[in-house]
Amino acid sequence: MPQNKTNIIQDQSITAIPDVLKAMGTNSSTGLTSTEASQRLSQYGPNTIEAQKKTSELLLLLSHFKSPLVMILLIAGLISMSLGETINASIIILIVLLSVGMDYWQEYDARNAAAALKNTIRNKVEILRDGNWQELFPEVICPGDILRFKAGKIIPADARVLEEKDFFVNQSSLTGESFPIEKVSTPVTDISEGLTALDNIVFMGSSVVSGMATVVVLATGKQTEFGKIAEKLIERPVETDFSRGIREFGYLIMKVTILLVLFIFLVNTLAKQNLLESFMFAVAIAVGLTPELLPMIMSVTMSKGAVHMAKKGVIVKKITAIPNFGSMEVLCTDKTGTLTEDKIALVQCTDLQQQASTEALLYAYLNSHFQSGIHSPLDDAILSYDHPDITTYSKVDEIPFDFIRKRLSIVVEHENKRLLICKGAPEEVLKLCTMDNDAMKKAQQQYESLSEEGFRALAIAIREVDNAASYQKEDEQQLQLVGFAIFRDPPKPNVNQVIQALQDMGVEIKIITGDNQLVTQHICKEIGLPIKGIMVGTELDHLHDEALLQHIAKTTVFARFSPEQKNRIIRILKKRHHAVGYMGDGINDAPSLKTADIGISINNAVEVAKDAADIILTKKDLLVLKEGILEGRKTFANTMKYIRMGISSNFGNMFSMAAATIFLPFLPMLPVQILINNFLYDTSQIAIPTDHVDKKYVVSPQRWDMKEIRRFMVVFGLLSSVFDMLTFYLLQGHFHVNPAQFRTGWFMESLATQILVVFIIRTEQIPFIQSSPAPQLIFMVCLCLAIGWALPYLPIGNMIGFSKLPWQILQPIIILVFVYLLCAELLKRWLFRYRARA
Repeated sequence: MPQNKTNIIQDQSITAIPDVLKAMGTNSSTGLTSTEASQRLSQYGPNTIEAQKKTSELLLLLSHFKSPLVMILLIAGLISMSLGETINASIIILIVLLSVGMDYWQEYDARNAAAALKNTIRNKVEILRDGNWQELFPEVICPGDILRFKAGKIIPADARVLEEKDFFVNQSSLTGESFPIEKVSTPVTDISEGLTALDNIVFMGSSVVSGMATVVVLATGKQTEFGKIAEKLIERPVETDFSRGIREFGYLIMKVTILLVLFIFLVNTLAKQNLLESFMFAVAIAVGLTPELLPMIMSVTMSKGAVHMAKKGVIVKKITAIPNFGSMEVLCTDKTGTLTEDKIALVQCTDLQQQASTEALLYAYLNSHFQSGIHSPLDDAILSYDHPDITTYSKVDEIPFDFIRKRLSIVVEHENKRLLICKGAPEEVLKLCTMDNDAMKKAQQQYESLSEEGFRALAIAIREVDNAASYQKEDEQQLQLVGFAIFRDPPKPNVNQVIQALQDMGVEIKIITGDNQLVTQHICKEIGLPIKGIMVGTELDHLHDEALLQHIAKTTVFARFSPEQKNRIIRILKKRHHAVGYMGDGINDAPSLKTADIGISINNAVEVAKDAADIILTKKDLLVLKEGILEGRKTFANTMKYIRMGISSNFGNMFSMAAATIFLPFLPMLPVQILINNFLYDTSQIAIPTDHVDKKYVVSPQRWDMKEIRRFMVVFGLLSSVFDMLTFYLLQGHFHVNPAQFRTGWFMESLATQILVVFIIRTEQIPFIQSSPAPQLIFMVCLCLAIGWALPYLPIGNMIGFSKLPWQILQPIIILVFVYLLCAELLKRWLFRYRARA
């Protein structure tokens, strides 16, 4: 076996097949032995590409210290320690370690959950080992392996084509070619144009569009063309509407925080003449005001949502798709298996007089029996039907199915005669048949009548052909129509209830199918899906995008649509709606799955469809999909709770700190006290991902609304600041407390209002009466509040600058907290009423 080299692909592309096999040290009849494969795996490594090298857990833990705020805190702690402030420095460092540890542990759980889900959707490939075809995982492929592909498969390595039949692949991810490229087995003479000229080489990451092929692997893993690119480039994830909103929210908070922190630092430095103390205070304020737990809360919320969805039959490939899943307004889906039971049965094969025909059954069975391309449930239905003896027939050649011709032909030999048997969509097969106008009209009427009754039909046509080495699409002509194969796929028993439930949730269903409009219309009537309008694929070419946008709004059924036409519909829908989902399982669905905001496939879909999807259903069932949408909306709602929590307290604290800095002759709270306050506040919010979600948040698609976020920030921030000012007046103006007591009183009031307000803003209803929070959230909030309020009365209290407050001071603080919560509840109701009117 030769060493891999950079030009091995070009060398093998211009070499005859026997020389290629010899150079790769393999045999096309038996493949590699298990021993040879093991040796080559040791030499070349597993067939995997890591866009990013796997990072050890220690490095992942240390990465949490890269935050500028964490670094500044640690530096500040070390400076404090060097100046003899050991207790303050120790507490600062301890809080940092606890925060980082908490963040790391939560993300560790999230990573493990995501990895476990990904392992459930791994694809396999056919490999010739020890003389037998085996289905193995792609990572065990090594140079010299013989692989076999058919339509729908993803190519897992760079390989030279040995045998092929109408073999077309999509390699746009590597070369940028938008149309499928035909691959051949003959040597290439001109390779001056690079990869695009290598018509006998298939590349890792490409997908098989049609046909079949046998190949020998030339390069694996990082030695592939795709691997070389992946080593240099890391694909940047597409920014969704939700992630864009998170980024804009973060920028808004950071801008205000930086301005106010700089202001507070400047005023304190000039007024107090203590640079270190002012620096420590400003850093503590920055930490306290920044929603630094937002990424962790989002990660944990989405990973928990993914785990819950997996239990209900929904596997999430990308957890960042969950908020978009909850935002989905339109679901485009095919018909078979979603609206119907996906248990297609052959009713009978008929002739042109609509009588049962053994001849039509024979030819349909021969076609399905000998075809080796795309797996079709229609073929399964034919093969499971009682069939005649075909032992005297032998396969000569095959013209594979593709989505443009919409037909499949087999050439068989029987009694020294060769017969081409064509089976496919009636409107395509009838075009190739020779018959008079009356016969053609009768055949079309028979097909339409079957469709109107809800039956699917395939036309069966034949032609005797001369002997030839191979047969091509051009041989499908002057056919004789034998009859129709008639199928029935009944609708699911509960599909009407599910459709009604989705519509009640604000999700509009549109059917985009390759089947004809009459069959689809019949099914829609059976299941009670209202049809606003029907569009046929042939109408699409005459409409520009703006006109199509208007038509789509009035259309429910899109029939006889090609993959490109499906994709165009999805693109237009995205211009009109916030989030568009597409559900499909076939090769023709892959482009639309990628284009949609939420691509949804099923576990037994073709590989290219599963690869393009964001979410995979273990069952092709709309009821499972409904549960996934509900979980997505719950995930979105719980993420928004933390965001509202952050702005309701942080923005108010910014103004309070700024005012206190100007009017008080001392620091309103010591840096270490601010850090403890922030730590307890953040810890109390860890349970938000487990919280219950009101029905209101799951009955309609959830959307990111920056206007509402800004309203919450200003209104609740000002309310929080007003009560902080009242606390300042109570402590300083009424009771005339010393600085330690002032800091203790404000610490207790600030902590209580910050973490208790979650019970107010987590719901639009009356807390605890109409909407109860999860027990975990109640426990964490009460625990953190109890710890915070107990600190001044513990021995450690004096060490961190607290002072015990007498009951006559504590009592009005408690009353202020309850009044604040009452005002927050009233303000919340006003805000939501204002939103409803807007």
